[in-house]
Amino acid sequence: MDLETLKALLDISNREILFNKILNEFELVKDLNYTSYQIYGSPETIIPVIKIAKNSKFDEVNHVKIFIGAQHNEYNGLFAILKFIHLLQEKKISLTELVRTDQILIFLPLLNPYGFKNPNRSNKSGYYLEDGTNLNRFWCKTFAPDYSIGNEDLNGIALPEQTIIVKQILQKYWDNEDTNLYILDFHETSLLKRFPIELANNLNPYYKFDHWLKEGIILNIMKLYNIPYYRKPLFFKCNPSADHAHLNLTHKQFERVFKKLNEYMLRNQGKGKLPFYFCYSDKSKEYCLKLAKKVYNNLKEKLWDTYFPAFNHNFINHGCFVNMSNITTRPNVYSMELESQKQFFDIIKEIEESNSNPNYFEKKLNLINVSIELALEAIKVMINLF
Repeated sequence: MDLETLKALLDISNREILFNKILNEFELVKDLNYTSYQIYGSPETIIPVIKIAKNSKFDEVNHVKIFIGAQHNEYNGLFAILKFIHLLQEKKISLTELVRTDQILIFLPLLNPYGFKNPNRSNKSGYYLEDGTNLNRFWCKTFAPDYSIGNEDLNGIALPEQTIIVKQILQKYWDNEDTNLYILDFHETSLLKRFPIELANNLNPYYKFDHWLKEGIILNIMKLYNIPYYRKPLFFKCNPSADHAHLNLTHKQFERVFKKLNEYMLRNQGKGKLPFYFCYSDKSKEYCLKLAKKVYNNLKEKLWDTYFPAFNHNFINHGCFVNMSNITTRPNVYSMELESQKQFFDIIKEIEESNSNPNYFEKKLNLINVSIELALEAIKVMINLF
């Protein structure tokens, strides 16, 4: 991303102009070999879809690779897909060499146009659809209509137009159960910035761990620094009904963990590295671990050190894409997710900081571009890996 685009993102009163500019850039893929571009949805819900396939014979396509971007106020997937298209146009990536004849690539770079065009405080800077719902809660219900676990997220609301469109696009491949479907869903989360800081400032022997990621951060530190533990389980509840856990270490072990956590923060955050993780379902575990390990090794110098480039998504029980591959009875569906640090958690605060902090644009561009590079690398690796 360049400075002009970043400033355009922060100019929220003119997001419609940026939205149309991005659509125009995607439309240029029609000039590339093996590539098609279509617009789906109503005028209020314009969904751009890019397909890349060397082979027009449906029965010879064994692998469908789907890349999902911008369901919320997230930009890594959207701009990584845009960068991928630019590299194709500039012939820095060869479609002839990259895409096999037995696969088709489907890019859905911007699934929430309303959120993109209307970021404000009332919709968490563009997080929700126009009706206030979370698009990333409907995918299990879309592909497994009998899905009931986690229905509290849906509140009885009808399936959004976006989910119906995606189902229609994939339907003919879905109906052939021998066809492998690989779905990579791009997301960003503010927790990757907030939780390490909170732990570094507040961790103590009585600290209440109320989120799986906080536990993951501590376990990551212990693995990276070879800190042993003897009391099991490592995290325990003081009573069965507690909504939190405690760290089951001796005071000496705890002191070492706390020290290494702060060293870790200084080394990674101080150097402007990007925190991230991949997520997998039970069905996609093998594939996601391979993908995450290869991507991490390729970009290791720019990413936070981690022993766990991928986590199991069982910690969350809602209707997102990752859970969908476990919920559906269809075989050969492997859904995965990439989470990196959220760049625009509060768009109003970002605008204020950009006007007051002389170093804002340099630091923000660095993190955004590493985030885009991470998502782009995931796309390239996934195309080649499976």
